[in-house]
Amino acid sequence: MDGRDTEITKGWKYQVNFAYANDSKSIKGTFKGYSMMGSETAVVIETSTGLTFVPVNKVFSIVLLEQKEEPVKPKKKEEPGVYYG
Repeated sequence: MDGRDTEITKGWKYQVNFAYANDSKSIKGTFKGYSMMGSETAVVIETSTGLTFVPVNKVFSIVLLEQKEEPVKPKKKEEPGVYYG
């Protein structure tokens, strides 16, 4: 398990199911990342019609449709910060 099993990964295709105006909707597309919508965080999905921003508080499920087989990049080693006290 490399951590990507439990994370939404950029470049992979997903179906995002979310609540919208007392109804449920879904979109399918490529996960591009997260963004801010005012003070809310949104999931950004690229579809054939463009980018769709879905507020995370409206998402009730995300289904993995297709994953890319890419080599796992090693995580950057965080260098210790400087502490002045």
